[in-house]
Amino acid sequence: MPLNDFGGKNEMSTQKNHIFTGREAALAYALSAERIFGNDYNFPNNNPAVIPIFVSQLFQSLEISIKHAGIESGLFTENEARNRAMRSGHGIKQLALLACEKLGGDPFGPIVMAMCHFNKHPKSNEIIKLMICGDGFERTRESYATRSLGYAQVADGDFATIDDLPSWIESVKQTAVNVGKTIDIFSQWKSSPSKSKYFAIWDH
Repeated sequence: MPLNDFGGKNEMSTQKNHIFTGREAALAYALSAERIFGNDYNFPNNNPAVIPIFVSQLFQSLEISIKHAGIESGLFTENEARNRAMRSGHGIKQLALLACEKLGGDPFGPIVMAMCHFNKHPKSNEIIKLMICGDGFERTRESYATRSLGYAQVADGDFATIDDLPSWIESVKQTAVNVGKTIDIFSQWKSSPSKSKYFAIWDH
């Protein structure tokens, strides 16, 4: 059976060019979680080993959204985002703190507002903030950062879920869809001469 070579080869280039953007990757993980759920509440209940993988997909999407927005806006570099203090780039809370430090904003409200400003789901702010810094998700973030969630290598209490799964999926998905607008907000906030710890929103 023939194989598709999606990446192709460019022997003249020494720099690896990714065939998908950060936004596309973030959205892909959210869509994968959506596909796992499939609007079937019985599927996770009947297949409990899928639940940590489903949760991991949503955290992967949010991680990429934060990282992509921070790097593309010039807020921080890829090396900064991937160092050990950031749990090799998998520390959701650490990445958000890094963005806050670079912008001079008080964690974590302004970052959440920037990432969710264009989201239409009414629970987006609440859900994204819970994922980033909520106490109830502390062990979930740890399990995600160590990749235990992705391999379903979890014990009781290692991860939490949100009861309203469709709202959770939609909030993460909209954050990925609107990451380009988040980049605009971060860029303008970063270049603003104001020393305010909060930001003004520029609607486009």
